Amino acid sequence: MKLNLNIPLNSLSNKELNILQYIHDNEDRISTMSIQTFAKEINYSTSTVLRFCRKLGFSGFPELKFFLRRQEEESSKNVTNYSVQSIKKSIITDLEGTTSLMNTEDLFQIAKLLSSNAPVYIYSPAGLTDISVNYLESMLFISGCQNIYKSSATKMTHHYIQTLDKGNIFIFISSSGKFESTLNLAKEAKLHGMIVISISSIENNDLAEISNYNIRFFSKKTENEGADSTSRFCTFFVLSAFIEFFNEYKKGIDHEIIS
Repeated sequence: MKLNLNIPLNSLSNKELNILQYIHDNEDRISTMSIQTFAKEINYSTSTVLRFCRKLGFSGFPELKFFLRRQEEESSKNVTNYSVQSIKKSIITDLEGTTSLMNTEDLFQIAKLLSSNAPVYIYSPAGLTDISVNYLESMLFISGCQNIYKSSATKMTHHYIQTLDKGNIFIFISSSGKFESTLNLAKEAKLHGMIVISISSIENNDLAEISNYNIRFFSKKTENEGADSTSRFCTFFVLSAFIEFFNEYKKGIDHEIIS
């Protein structure tokens, strides 16, 4: 195992060193463990495990597991064994990691907001992200949201933020979580009392820190001759999952009204 530590080993406590040793010896087993099982195996509390993960730079135990799976894939992958099966394994790894990050309470609160008929503004920064934005816009319309506005220009989005009443909803999507114009607009929206919802990667999650609500996904950044070719598969997965959740939420509301 090759954990890329950004901190010196001498800064780790004895407990943390013991955890690191356990990971080294049991890497292949950890990917299927819950944090409760892992904590029981090492005889420490889940809070100790969580602090250890964060000290290494991970958001939590799911990201540590995802990192270990990635390391295993990279070490075993080569030109001769690259196949449909290896692609399938990579996709399943991303999906499992993404699913572990999805929180029912967050989805419920976002669905509740979008059902309030408050205006929703979706920022479209151009590039591949536009495809995700167009999909989300269309699916929200189909799901009954009428006050949906897509903004394709930074200046126009800035104008909306400056002139609209507080409490309007702004949605930002970023596969990196660090795109400058998206981050700046999200910060500005939050500062002006807007409700900020973001959909961003776990690995570079600056945008999540700004947001009132955040849906995260796993993605491995890739480039082709300098151009961003990162897969948007998990972006569409979380969007599709949310739309399905949203539709079920609205059915529940309609049922209550009829009753």
